[in-house]
Amino acid sequence: MAESGEVYARALSAASAGRFPQARRLLDRARVLTTDVDLLARIELTSAYVVAETGDPAAATATCRALLDRSDLRDDTVGRTWLQLGLLQMRAGEAGEAMVSFGEAATRLGTDPEAFGRVLNNRGNVHLQRGDAASAAADFAEADVQFGRAGLDVERAKARFNRGYAELLRGDLVAALRGMDDARDVLAPLSPAYRATVEQDRAEVLVAAGMSREAARALEAAASAYGARRLRRFQADCELTLAQTLLRGDPARARVVARRAARRFRAQDSELPALRAEGVAAAAEVAAGGRAPALLRRLDELARCLDERDDRRDATPLRLQGVRLATQRGDLDDAAARLGGVRVRPADPLAVRLHWREVRAELAEARGRRAEARTQVRAGLADLHDWQSSFGSLDLQSTLVGHGRDLAQMGLRSALSDGRPELVLEWSERARALVGRVAPVRPPRDPALAADLTELRVLHGAQPAPRSPEARRRDELAAAIRQRSWYGEGGGEVGEPTSPDALRAELAATDSALVAHVVVDGRLAALVLTPDHAAVHDLGPADDVRRLLDAVAADLDMAGSDLAGPFAAAIRGSLTQRLATVGDRLLGPLLPALGDRRAVLTPSGHLAGTPWSLLPGLAARPLTIPTSATRWVEQRAAAAPGDAPGDGPGDGPGDGPVGGRVGLVAGPHVPRGEEEVTKAGSRWPGAEVLVGADATAARVSDLAARVDVLHLAGHGRHPGDNPLFSAIELVDGPWFGYDIDQLAATPDVVVLSACELGRVAVRSGEEAVGMSAAWLHAGARAVVSSPALVADDVACEVLAAWHGRVSHGEAPADALAAASADLPAGGAPSPFLCFGAGW
Repeated sequence: MAESGEVYARALSAASAGRFPQARRLLDRARVLTTDVDLLARIELTSAYVVAETGDPAAATATCRALLDRSDLRDDTVGRTWLQLGLLQMRAGEAGEAMVSFGEAATRLGTDPEAFGRVLNNRGNVHLQRGDAASAAADFAEADVQFGRAGLDVERAKARFNRGYAELLRGDLVAALRGMDDARDVLAPLSPAYRATVEQDRAEVLVAAGMSREAARALEAAASAYGARRLRRFQADCELTLAQTLLRGDPARARVVARRAARRFRAQDSELPALRAEGVAAAAEVAAGGRAPALLRRLDELARCLDERDDRRDATPLRLQGVRLATQRGDLDDAAARLGGVRVRPADPLAVRLHWREVRAELAEARGRRAEARTQVRAGLADLHDWQSSFGSLDLQSTLVGHGRDLAQMGLRSALSDGRPELVLEWSERARALVGRVAPVRPPRDPALAADLTELRVLHGAQPAPRSPEARRRDELAAAIRQRSWYGEGGGEVGEPTSPDALRAELAATDSALVAHVVVDGRLAALVLTPDHAAVHDLGPADDVRRLLDAVAADLDMAGSDLAGPFAAAIRGSLTQRLATVGDRLLGPLLPALGDRRAVLTPSGHLAGTPWSLLPGLAARPLTIPTSATRWVEQRAAAAPGDAPGDGPGDGPGDGPVGGRVGLVAGPHVPRGEEEVTKAGSRWPGAEVLVGADATAARVSDLAARVDVLHLAGHGRHPGDNPLFSAIELVDGPWFGYDIDQLAATPDVVVLSACELGRVAVRSGEEAVGMSAAWLHAGARAVVSSPALVADDVACEVLAAWHGRVSHGEAPADALAAASADLPAGGAPSPFLCFGAGW
C-alpha cells in the first residue's frame, strides 16, 4: 500500500507538470500495486485528467460520471471527483455546470487545505470565464492561503500566478506583474509546458501594456513549445491569444491564426473556446474591411452562442463589432438599435470600454453629430488617462498610449474638419504626448534595481560574445530591469488640456508663439497661436516630409563628423538645401504670424528628429519643445518667484536655473570632452567636474542628485527597441535612462552633449521616448540635447558659451539660440535643441 501511494504521488506530480507519458506509466504501475478502492478511484481521476489534456475530454468526463455513480467511495474521494468533473466542464466552456460541481466539491473538501485550495483555484478560473475578475481574485487569494497551510509551494505559486491574471483583467498591471513574477521562478522550471504557460499569460500583460510586438513574439514561442510536446489544447489557447494580439495591427494574419485555433479546439471537443476563436476571426474580417451581410449575421450568431454559454466577456466585443459594421454599411438605424442592446460596465476591461467609446463616436460622426462624437472620444481618453496615471513608469505610460491611438485620431480629425483653432489646440493636446498630461511621480529608490543596473554595466563593459552565458545574462538583466521599473506607482493625477486664454496669457508674458504640428490621415497641419492671432494651416502630405527629414538626419550626421575639403562642402551644401525645403514645408506659411517671437513647439511624433533650430525662419530664434503646451504652462505657473524662468528674454537672474550648483562630467574617449566640461565649468564658481577615472556611475549619480545644472559629455547610445536603455558611456560602463529614477533628486536643467542621446523612439505614432524624455519625466525643467551628431568643436564652443550666458541669468533656450548664432558661417552646424520649459 505504501509503495502504491508513493508511485501514485509521483504520477500526480508528473501529470501536474505536463509530463503525460511518464504519468501514464506510473498510473498503470500504481493500479497493480493496490486494491484500495479510494486510491484506485484517485488513480482513475488522474488518468482522466491525462486523457483530457491529451485529446479526449469526453472519455474523461465519462470516467468522472461513472465514479460519481458509485456508493462505495469516501466523501473526500467523491469531493475530488466533483472537482475533476468541474475542471473538465470549465475546460469545455460549461461555466454553470462547473460552478455546481465546484460547489459540491467545496462542501466535501472544506477541511482539507490542499483539496479545498484546488477547488478555489479552479473556481476562480470559472469566474474569469464569466468576466468576474473581482470574485476570481478573491478565490485565488484564498487558494493561496489554503495551499500555504498545506505547505504546497508549487500550488501556492499557481494561485498567485492566477491572481495576477485576475488583476490584469481588473486593469491593475502592476499587481498582475508582481503576482506573475513572484510565481514565475517557481513554475517555469517545472517543465517546458509550464514555462510556455507562464510566457503565454505574461504575453497578455504585454498586450495590455500596449507592447503587441513583444507579446506576439512571446506567444509564437509558447505556441511552438506546446506544439513540440503535442499539447494541442494549450497550443490552441496560445494561438487564440496571439490572434487577439494581432487583431489591430495585422487583421489578415489574425484571421488565419484564429481559424487555426478554432480547428484545434474543436478537435479537443472544446466548443466555447472554439466559438471565441471564431469571434476573433470575424472581428479580423471587419478590421480588414469586410462589409458583407453574411459577416454581420455571423457576428450576431457567435454573440448569441457565447451568451448562451454565460460568456458575456467575449460576446460584448462581438456585438460592438456588429455596431461598427452596421455603421460602415450605412444602416445607421440598425447600428443605433444594436448599440442600445450593448451594456458596458465601469468594471469591464479598459479595452472593451475604449471599443465601446469608439463605436459610439463612429456612429455619432456618421450621423453628422461631431460634438457628440468628440464627447465620446473625450470620455474614452479620460478612462485611458486615469489608468495611465496609476503607473509611475515612463516606459509603461508611453506604451499604454497605443490603446487610445484610434480615439485620439478621431478627435483630432474631427477638430481639423471643424477648423476652429481653439478646438484644434484642445485635440492637439489630447492626441499628442498623452504621457505629458500624467503628473510625474518620483519613485522610491529600488536597491535591487540599482544592483541589476550595476551588474548590467559590468557585462556591457565586458562585451560578451553573442549567445555566450554572459550575453544571455546581460539580456536577462535588461528584461528584469525593464520589468521592475514598471512596478512604480503613479500619482493618479491627470491634467486637462490648457485653455486658449491661459496659454495666450503665458505666450504674451514671454513674447512667444505656439506652433503645433499634427498629422492626420497622412496630411500635415499646423496651428499657430499668438496673443493676438490664431490660425490652422494645411501643409500638405506628411510622407514626403518624413522622407526629407530622414535625408536631413543622414546629412547632419555626416556634417557633424570630422569632414574637410570638397566632400565636406558638398555635404553641407546638400544639408543647407534640404533644410530650406523642410523649412518651407513646415514653416513657410506660418512665419508671418510668428514675427520675431520666441517659439514654443509641440510637433507630432511623425516629425521626430527635426532639427528645428537649423530651419530657415527659426535659426537664431529661442525655441523650446515641451512635452505639451499644457505642461509648459503648468511648469511656469508652478515656478516660485525668483526661482522661475523670467518673463521675457534676458530678464535677469530669474531666467536662469535656481542657485548655482553645477556638475559636469566627461566620459572616456571623447577628443575634446574634458576640455568641453572644464571650459564650461569655468563659467560657474564652485562647479564640480568629473573626468577620467572619476567619471564613474556611482559618482555621476551622486553628483546628479546634488546639482541644479548637470552637463554630461561622452559617447552615447540609443537602442530603438527600448529607448530607456539609452546611455552615456562612463569609465565603468554605460549610465542608463533607468538610472535616472534611482536618483534622490533631479537637476533643474540637464545638458546631454553625447552623440545619440538626443534621439528618440516614437511609440504609438506620437510618444517620443528617450534620454531627454526620461529626464523631463523625472522632473527636470529643461534638457538641452541634439537629435543628430554634433562636431566636437561645435559642442565645445557652443556649450561653453551657453554656460556663460546661463550663469549670468539668461534662460536656457535664449542662451542656446544666442550661443549657436555666434558660430562662424559655413562651418559644422549646431543642431542642439531645448526640450521642456526653456524659459
